[in-house]
Amino acid sequence: MQGKRQFIIPVETLKEADKCSKYHACLTQNEYQLCGITISTEHRARMVCGYEADCAYSSRIGNQFVCTCPVRHSIYRKYGA
Repeated sequence: MQGKRQFIIPVETLKEADKCSKYHACLTQNEYQLCGITISTEHRARMVCGYEADCAYSSRIGNQFVCTCPVRHSIYRKYGA
């Protein structure tokens, strides 16, 4: 039996992500697949999302869907995951 993930995110960040329809599964479910990370042409990290319209924080940029979720970005900044 697996326990929950051990990402510790500030409460303020959780409040910013108030449109999450997945109940912050990225923090509570080990099986939840986080959005991937890619490097754009401007050499900036972007979260590439495979969920498209299934997520309130998925936005289309060009031919990709990117994750704009404050919680996901906080996880990446703090844990590199």
